[in-house]
Amino acid sequence: MHNIIHFEELNSTSVYSHEHLSELKNFDIVSCDIQNSGHGQFNRIWFSSNKNGGNVYISIILKPDNITHLNELTRYVASIGAETLKEYSLKPTFKYPNDILIEGKKIAGFLAESEFIGQKLKGVIVGCGINLNLDENELKNIDIPATSVFNETKTPINKDEFINKFLDNFKNNYEDFLVNGIKGEILCAKK
Repeated sequence: MHNIIHFEELNSTSVYSHEHLSELKNFDIVSCDIQNSGHGQFNRIWFSSNKNGGNVYISIILKPDNITHLNELTRYVASIGAETLKEYSLKPTFKYPNDILIEGKKIAGFLAESEFIGQKLKGVIVGCGINLNLDENELKNIDIPATSVFNETKTPINKDEFINKFLDNFKNNYEDFLVNGIKGEILCAKK
């Protein structure tokens, strides 16, 4: 069971998580249906929609004791995203540093942001945006080539089911990741 704190609408799950990091616990999940100002790396806008069953807009709160492999966290969560997408018969590739592509089109982005107080880790916020049910018209709102699980499979995706699979996959491998880091390489997209 995952502790999901859900909102219908937020400016961004990441902003909310930063503002409430002190009271949020390890493995709390902040989720919303619509983000008014969701962002990715370099504050790039993340298009948000809740049509057709919605998409994934979550932030995972992490407060690990062992931070040896913290610099590999974005690649770890991207590998979990890719593994979860494979469960839907997709063939994802990783575009460094934080995107998942399907045949050159962006389907997901991940962003790990750490907060420290001096040398002590206050927490890590792992933002996850995954296009589940965007249709072709909505995909035109994105300023780069993009796709969704629905667009690729022609099947509506149950958002709650997808999020639970993704979080289960994340948790099942997380303790090993903290100790050993990334094992092997994520299949990278050709440049």
